[in-house]
Amino acid sequence: MQTTLSLIRGFLGEIGGRLAPEALTEESIYRVPFASPRMASKKFFEIPTKPSSRMALRLFQTGRSRTFLVGEIISDNDARSVHYACVASGVLSRVEGELTPFTRPLTAHLILLDMNELDEDEVIERYREGIEIIDTIPDGHTYLDRRLAAIKQAERVQREMMEEGLLALNEGREPGVIIVVDGSLAEIEGAGSMSGIIGLVPATAGIIGDGNMVLDCPFGARTALDDVEHPPSFYMRLRDATGMNPDFGLVRVEFGLNAEGGAPDENYASDIANLLLAERFPVDLTDQAWDKTIFALHNAGKYIDTLIPTKDVVTTYFGRRTS
Repeated sequence: MQTTLSLIRGFLGEIGGRLAPEALTEESIYRVPFASPRMASKKFFEIPTKPSSRMALRLFQTGRSRTFLVGEIISDNDARSVHYACVASGVLSRVEGELTPFTRPLTAHLILLDMNELDEDEVIERYREGIEIIDTIPDGHTYLDRRLAAIKQAERVQREMMEEGLLALNEGREPGVIIVVDGSLAEIEGAGSMSGIIGLVPATAGIIGDGNMVLDCPFGARTALDDVEHPPSFYMRLRDATGMNPDFGLVRVEFGLNAEGGAPDENYASDIANLLLAERFPVDLTDQAWDKTIFALHNAGKYIDTLIPTKDVVTTYFGRRTS
């Protein structure tokens, strides 16, 4: 990691840049008591206490991308931001309660900047031998334009990594083993046509929309399977939302094909919902989004976090700007 950060500092120096780290952000801590499922209303399907078929959540894929402002280039009174992103993805397998890497994790270190009319081609090509340098091609010239363009490029690399990771799972997987993906299957090419795969997506009120009946879904219940939209999906509530925001504990579960390679149906949806409900605790309550995840997927994400530097590490290495 230090070698990578040293490369970035050297690159900034050679193109006439200066250090400009971003500030840290504080996270809120949520603590709520455990709860038991409530009975489902007539609008929803009650999640069964036992699945009707033998399946297991054994493989968990997740990815992370963190993008840091590390410097800027001043040219013609234009402060052109330079971002560093570390991206990682991995698949973990749970055997006898323990999570271990199932395939080799994938990582990438990126320098992201707007290279339009930047007369440093020789320097850029030389540093590309040690780190990937990406032209972000922003929509405008403000810092926000360049920041969003850098984040989008980092997320694109993350999606490509997850696609590569899923390809490695098509062979050698035992029957009935379900792959749980952290995020939407719609964003991962080929995921919707894989058997025994589900995507877990946090469902927030801002995304669902105020007044949507999904927000009325009680704990221990799910909505009907929507197989018109792609990928097929349903909503369920992982945790009791009594006294909390309407979207507390609410997630969308997306499907590829079922475990046998056919189209998912309501019975299959109920089985998956049962397995997810059993996976909800324990989790790290210091995580701001802990209510919308399951503990095995959360722990897989913690493993991926070890492959990516924190804001503290990057900020300390590049120093702090005081004005």
